[in-house]
Amino acid sequence: MASKKLSILKSIGKWLLILVTVVAATALFFAFLAQILRPSFSHIVAFCGLFFFYIFLTNILLVLVWIFIDYRLALIPLVPILINVNNVDRHFQWHAQDKPETCANCIKVMSYNARVFGIYDANDDVKKRKQYKKTLLDFFSKECPDILCIQEYFYDKTGKLNFNTTEGILNAMELPDSDRNYRLFLSNSSGPHQFGLAVFSRYRIVNSGFVETSDSSNNKAVFVDIRYNGDTLRIYNIHLQSMSLGEEDYATSEAVLHSDISDPEIEAKTAKLYHKITRAYDLRQWQAKSIRAHIDSCKKPVIICGDFNDSPASYSAHKIGHGFKDSFRSSGKGFGATFYGEPFPPYRIDYIFHDKQYNDFGHTICTDINISDHKPIYTYISILEKR
Repeated sequence: MASKKLSILKSIGKWLLILVTVVAATALFFAFLAQILRPSFSHIVAFCGLFFFYIFLTNILLVLVWIFIDYRLALIPLVPILINVNNVDRHFQWHAQDKPETCANCIKVMSYNARVFGIYDANDDVKKRKQYKKTLLDFFSKECPDILCIQEYFYDKTGKLNFNTTEGILNAMELPDSDRNYRLFLSNSSGPHQFGLAVFSRYRIVNSGFVETSDSSNNKAVFVDIRYNGDTLRIYNIHLQSMSLGEEDYATSEAVLHSDISDPEIEAKTAKLYHKITRAYDLRQWQAKSIRAHIDSCKKPVIICGDFNDSPASYSAHKIGHGFKDSFRSSGKGFGATFYGEPFPPYRIDYIFHDKQYNDFGHTICTDINISDHKPIYTYISILEKR
């Protein structure tokens, strides 16, 4: 009798494991589709793209489990794994390609979502604000990129905060205070504090502008054209729609992730959070489409930097980056996460793409600065056409 019960329990356990395996394999297949299908077509597919790396690891674990139980059923997770092989190096790299000692026509390109330089985290703490400022300017002075693209830029028109970001960065990078070397693209120009995007360049800026998108979001894309060795290159600085989560949303996210449903309003709050996330997906979809059309209309070689607020397996990252080199895939190493925002796991949502005619070296995620919930990234791009 006991033997029969044990046999039934084993059978039930096996069927439950098969169910888990089918769900995980389906999710991984959806993750593959996430870069192709518009999020508005299926938000479930988009979410699978967001969690691609974790779903991929789950399927690998299931392959190993089934090898010991019934190797034939290992094919269920193995098939979507093979379909997604080309996506793995968008999230993780084994071998870095360091900058060579002599790098012909190399320029150092950096992208950084500065999260308004931590100014609101400091609030009215003058000492803390000064420390943030020193940390930032020391960082820019040490790294001294040739091209610096900043998202969530902050500028204090009044000067009362003693946080002269533009002048400080120009000095740190040893650039002249000239509109030939920087462009600020700021919103809410009527207020004392301005926010937006900025591009600083060691090379002469000859043209700049906004990329028009069909939405009314404050998240934008801009471009500058620079002169380099007699040629003109276009630099795009992009900040796609964020989820715009508030303190309540983060608390709800943490409660859901930790299965804490003691709040009687948790269902309504979760629905509100879901609406914010899916709305952001839909906005990024249309933003990416408009930006890609603008990029395709450009006849110059391009470098694309920015915070896409989306994973490498997403529709927006694929839409903008398709056909270009991804510097992390070309020369990065390790886990490519650039965003560390509690309670969410780390994600790679910041990118540098460029024309395939160029090589890049030494893609680096700077982990030694913690002013923002993003990490700065940079790479060296050899502006020398391959023959």
